[in-house]
Amino acid sequence: MSPTELSKMEKKDAVNLLYSNAGVGIFVTFIISSVLVFTFPHSGPDRVVQLGWWSIINCVVFIRLIDLAYFFSKVRHQSHDIVNKAFPRFASGVMITGALWACYTAIMMHSTNWAEVAITCIVISAFAGGSVSLLSGSKRLSVAYSAILTIPLGISLILVGGEIFDTLGYLTLGFFFIILASAHKAALFTSRSIHLKHQNDHLLSHMEQEVAKRTQEIYSLSNIDPLTGLFNRKAFSEKLNYRLQTQPNTQLAVLFIDLDGFKTINDSLGHETGDRVIREASQRIQQNIEPSDLLCRWGGDEFLLAIEQHQGLLEDAQELIATISLPYIVDGSKLNLGATIGIAYYPQHGTHHERLIQRADMAMYHQKRSEKGRVGIFDESLREQLMRELRLRDHLENAIHRHELFLVYQPIIATDTGKIEAVEALLRWRLDNEMIPPDEFIGIAEQYGFIRAIGLWVLGEACLAGKRLQDHHPDLGISVNVSIQQLLDDDFPDEVAATLKRTEFPAHCLDLEITESLFAHDKRRLIENIRRLKQTGIQVSIDDFGTGYSSLSVMQEFDVDYVKIDRSFIWSMDKGGRAIVEAVSQIATSFNYKVVAEGVETEEQRRLLSNMGVDYLQGYLFLPPTPEDELIRHLG
Repeated sequence: MSPTELSKMEKKDAVNLLYSNAGVGIFVTFIISSVLVFTFPHSGPDRVVQLGWWSIINCVVFIRLIDLAYFFSKVRHQSHDIVNKAFPRFASGVMITGALWACYTAIMMHSTNWAEVAITCIVISAFAGGSVSLLSGSKRLSVAYSAILTIPLGISLILVGGEIFDTLGYLTLGFFFIILASAHKAALFTSRSIHLKHQNDHLLSHMEQEVAKRTQEIYSLSNIDPLTGLFNRKAFSEKLNYRLQTQPNTQLAVLFIDLDGFKTINDSLGHETGDRVIREASQRIQQNIEPSDLLCRWGGDEFLLAIEQHQGLLEDAQELIATISLPYIVDGSKLNLGATIGIAYYPQHGTHHERLIQRADMAMYHQKRSEKGRVGIFDESLREQLMRELRLRDHLENAIHRHELFLVYQPIIATDTGKIEAVEALLRWRLDNEMIPPDEFIGIAEQYGFIRAIGLWVLGEACLAGKRLQDHHPDLGISVNVSIQQLLDDDFPDEVAATLKRTEFPAHCLDLEITESLFAHDKRRLIENIRRLKQTGIQVSIDDFGTGYSSLSVMQEFDVDYVKIDRSFIWSMDKGGRAIVEAVSQIATSFNYKVVAEGVETEEQRRLLSNMGVDYLQGYLFLPPTPEDELIRHLG
């Protein structure tokens, strides 16, 4: 509140105080005027004047009563500007009343009745003294009213003459100065009281506003996602649970929305760009739903939406995907994003909010694996499969710390000598005495962002093991598989160099195996990272060659050292695979690449591959993936 506003509010309270005290003064005026006029009647013309005065002052009293009633019924609770406009009316009534009392002193001077003179002096003094309290809301009015009462009376008494009248006159004038000092103090006290009251009210109001502000901040921190302004997962869960409990007969659909391709944008262009994309995606979703629908940012690039079941829900969900998938323009660049949606119905798929959310998540996850950019509905047949995947996801995050992951090693044999030249480190996971296949958990690790930490751990463990194995077999090479996410990370070459330094494993003995699927990603970044890796002295292989995206031009650009032919071609050499193996071997030789054949299981396969000039062989014919201590027995 501004100082001007505060001053107006204080004036309003002062006017209210004056009107609140006015009733007593008006009533006393009527009583005293009547007592004086009818107790001390004058004779002759003075009587007519006396009665005329009484009529006039009571007319003023009546008018003031009307003004008083109007103020309390119509004006009192209006704005301060309207209330403050009532003050001139009140002051006029007070001053007219005071002037009429001053006139009565002139009438009284013609009286020879000492009792009337004495009582009149007492009455005037009492009115003046009472005004100190009753008119304390206005110092000027209080002083003016006291002056108009006492000064004419004092002067009139002195002018009449006589020792007694002079004494009364001087006492009356002296009393005025006493009243003047009292009026100043009373008015100052009242003004300060009103000011303090408003200061306290303002302070209390400010405190209430601060409390309300803090309460809103606390609510926002605990219920609102700061990036999008949507509900967070806590608030969404509470509101969905409340709706299910209060509207058990409703039919709801819970939509789990996951953005496709967001991680690539976030990793390649930075978190600031990622945040802008998330905000715009949330706005697009908001614009396509009803105000009564529940929407939250569940976390990262995931949103949850709870809406009423209706005909055309699947079509609306697919349209929502199309809306989310429209290009995003950020700093002049066009970014492409998609979305996959999983749906669970209430009450068909669950009656508890957590189960509905979980099953919508399952439906989304299954749909994402089978075909991104579409809508999937929860099906009970998916439950066991998806529950297993979710269980693996939850356990895989801490599998390293629980020592559930371990490495086994499979030898790579030189075709011409039949000796072990290198070993490939293969990751295994034992969970509750169950061996989880790599094909099952590697994809989960990549999807949920665990693969970088796991890949770095594998690299370190493999280098440490390689260092120990070289005590039994000098210059033994170690091959380690590298994920897409690792090789796309600009920090990966530095991490490899740091690992080699920490483990003291020779760089030229380390071979990083990359799959052909990498070639479908950011080629510029891949070429640069591979170049940096090779500068450290390590070697690079293309794993599972022939099953993916590679071409002759791509192979030249990436400057690899080895090509590993996928086992599916080795196993089908008697059904056409032989021609492919021969072609790959010839092409690799022309590029000065070494060739490794995986999945060799029979002597016939070994003989054919040796005749084709394949450089290295790997498979169960020689040794299956084996723990380090057992592998040592085969080295020599």
